[in-house]
Amino acid sequence: MRKKRFLPLLILVFALLAAAGGRPSAAGTAGTVVGYYAAWAGGLGYAPEDIPAELFTQIHYAFAKIEDGKAALEDPGRDREALRRLTALRKANADLKIVLAIGGWDESAWFSDAAASEASREVFAESCADLVREHGLDGVDLDWEYPVSGGAPGVVHRPQDRENFTLLLKAVRAALDAQGRRDGKAYVLSIAGAADGGYLNHIEPRAVAEVVDHIFLMAYDLHGPWDPYADFNAPLYPVSGGPSRYRASVDGGISAWLGRGVPAEKLVLGMPLYGYIYQGAPRGSSGLYSSFLSAGSVAWNTVKRDYLANSAYRRFRHEEAEVPWLYGGGVFLSYDDPVSIAAKAELARQRGLGGVGFWELSQDGEGDLIQSAWAAWNGGHFRDVPRDAWYAGAVDRVCAAGLMNGTGPGTFSPGGTVTRGQLAAILYRLAGEPAVYGSSFPDVPASAYYAKAVAWAARQDVVTGFADGSFRPDLPVSRQQLAAILWRYAGLKGADSGRRASLAPYRDAGEVGGYAEEALKWALAEGILQGTKEGDLLPQGRAARGQAAVLLERFQALLNGGPAAG
Repeated sequence: MRKKRFLPLLILVFALLAAAGGRPSAAGTAGTVVGYYAAWAGGLGYAPEDIPAELFTQIHYAFAKIEDGKAALEDPGRDREALRRLTALRKANADLKIVLAIGGWDESAWFSDAAASEASREVFAESCADLVREHGLDGVDLDWEYPVSGGAPGVVHRPQDRENFTLLLKAVRAALDAQGRRDGKAYVLSIAGAADGGYLNHIEPRAVAEVVDHIFLMAYDLHGPWDPYADFNAPLYPVSGGPSRYRASVDGGISAWLGRGVPAEKLVLGMPLYGYIYQGAPRGSSGLYSSFLSAGSVAWNTVKRDYLANSAYRRFRHEEAEVPWLYGGGVFLSYDDPVSIAAKAELARQRGLGGVGFWELSQDGEGDLIQSAWAAWNGGHFRDVPRDAWYAGAVDRVCAAGLMNGTGPGTFSPGGTVTRGQLAAILYRLAGEPAVYGSSFPDVPASAYYAKAVAWAARQDVVTGFADGSFRPDLPVSRQQLAAILWRYAGLKGADSGRRASLAPYRDAGEVGGYAEEALKWALAEGILQGTKEGDLLPQGRAARGQAAVLLERFQALLNGGPAAG
């Protein structure tokens, strides 16, 4: 293992709001959620305890090797400690399964030998059961890259690998089942498989599916440095332009497996937490399909830290492929963001797959992509959002698209706050993140994620500070502040129709700040804000998360020239 459509403005709004939330929970999750934890992740500062384990049903530890025909730990000292810490995660997550992944790109050399005969298959299978028992694991995942042909230099191949792969899986299944009868538990057996038709021709897809609990579909590396042109790592849908060889897609990979008779519920859609960066792509274009001089993988952590806020790069989003990319200074960067990863999880849900998963967890250290996909996969249903709540529809629509996350185990926290810094960042994104330098307020650190947003918004008169010269980015946004900021932004975009409503009918109209009177009249006239049943405006009340979902949805409709959503 190497490393439906939603309105664009609303996507950008709620992808940013998602960053304000905490972690949802796998409690109530329908299906399988798999995360691969790589053996080298600890050395990069990402420990087993950093995994948001509550989001997962399975953590796969990658990778064990094959030595003398047996499954074995690659680095016994390191791996034993990592497995001990991973299995400890089950104390707080009783249903979590820890699975040992064997093989991968670097350790698949001897799979063909292990599968070659009945005797060799039995030896390998028993060694898998031994490792599971010894380390208190819940199963094994075979990642043979690849049967018959392909893979890293030195991988042994045989024409018989196609049939032998199925026989090897049956042997491992029998050994795990026998161990399970002794232990009184059911052990997991899964595989990781490529998304292309060539791989499917080299295995027996239907027979394999009958043996394993699930197939982790590696729906990435559809293009990469091995190609002659810069392209998308994992496009959701095929691109009609360009040569036909560039039309591989996640959707196409799913269809290929289903077309070979594999039940949808046996497929877990694997998604990348990394992209590819291409150096030396010709200047003066978007970089797509450009030739390049060199290329390599880049983790989402790095994309977010070093590239997204860098004004040297222009951000693009392909309407057909439904993935973003960056281009600037001869550099093309293909990656997934919270919006595109949510679209993939939503596709998995729509097509009835058995689950979703990620390679590999350390590349998304803060869980941005993982949480976005989780929310989309689970349809945005949270136990603290009553079905008859006035904001429930907006929350469902946003979470179904993977654009907002929960804040705890199965919760959305609709009463949680949106801060002034977060709102500035949302509008900055909507404006296309124009180049801006410095900060307008002494309490906005230059290193803050919202620093450029606040500086831009202040210079455009979209936001203002307080009398003491501060901005107070962590202060919760009040209803009248939200109205004022949205009104100014609407004016900036030429979306103020001039319609105004009277504040006189509202009992607390006298509490409206002078700076917000015109804005509230506009917001009422356009249907962005509404008063309470008791006839109050609550101008100084907090703009809560549930409320913000509704108000910003209405605002997006206004910007698009349509009626505000109810």
